[in-house]
Amino acid sequence: MPAGAASDYLIIDGMGSAALLPTAQLPPPPHNGKAWLDRAIDSGLTALNVTMGITGIGMGTDDFRSLLHTMHGYFCYFDLEPDRLLHIRTTADLERAKGERKLGIIFGCQGLDTKIDGDASLLLIMAKLGQRIVQLTYNERGAIGCGALEPNDTGLTEFGRICIREINECGMIVDLAHAGQATALQAIEFCAMPPIVSHANACAVTDHPRNLRDDVLRALAAKGGVVGITAYAPFCETRRGTRPTIDDFMSHIAYVADLIGVDHVGIGSDFFEGESPIRFERYFRRRYPAIVGHYTIDSVYAQGFERVDDFAVLPASLRRRGFGEEDVRKIVGGNFMRVFGQCWRAAPEQ
Repeated sequence: MPAGAASDYLIIDGMGSAALLPTAQLPPPPHNGKAWLDRAIDSGLTALNVTMGITGIGMGTDDFRSLLHTMHGYFCYFDLEPDRLLHIRTTADLERAKGERKLGIIFGCQGLDTKIDGDASLLLIMAKLGQRIVQLTYNERGAIGCGALEPNDTGLTEFGRICIREINECGMIVDLAHAGQATALQAIEFCAMPPIVSHANACAVTDHPRNLRDDVLRALAAKGGVVGITAYAPFCETRRGTRPTIDDFMSHIAYVADLIGVDHVGIGSDFFEGESPIRFERYFRRRYPAIVGHYTIDSVYAQGFERVDDFAVLPASLRRRGFGEEDVRKIVGGNFMRVFGQCWRAAPEQ
């Protein structure tokens, strides 16, 4: 198929954070007078993985009730915007979203253990409600395994193995973003189906605890998985302390594609335009200074790829970097689509 505008591509954001803030149930704000939903659709974005619950995008108790309240907000949003939003449960829904020029919403989460509080049976209920991606850990140690900031990564727990079995059996996808390197390696080995890392970059290009070592990337590819390269500035800077550009973002894509093959790289922007400056400065920076670094809420993404509008520039940017048309289509959505198709076949009927 010949090269074209972003609207000609099926584009999947492996981590789009939120189309609706939890608790407040507000969409991200307008930019230059244009609503976020209009900007997302006009950018060519087909679908994004959004976060259920509190961890990663809000403050407060991250339990099963908070997850249900987040789902409730999206269900209401779907009712109010039936012509522009579509809840993604199957790969056919992704094709439909593309064909009907709607924005697809994939239910994911960031950190599982607090949501289920030791009860893996809740995973089937989550799947029935449309959960399709499940991130095992956040930044610290939990009941399932260790996060990337934990100084002593003790790896996947037995409860973690129970959860992975249940996630695989319920037709959901294991997401290893935020996991420590040992936890990620053990989880990849244990998975019966291809896992993903929704948003991370390569340690070899940017040495950061949230990025992945080469051995983890190789293991992910060997299991058929995909890593979503993120625009989060601390993870993709190529000169320490200097805000990266879209070219640095492309350098991570090119490195991973060269290392493990273009079939295993996608996009996981980690865009969160609904972030509160108060939460960013007095919660996120205080708790995770290693994650934020010196960046501000206005500089925390790579220049040139820093908000949802910028998905429009991705295909052309990848072509300029030397990727052929078939590979561009894989990177912007085709690779995630392949893994989704493999894993979601077992998902239960609602």
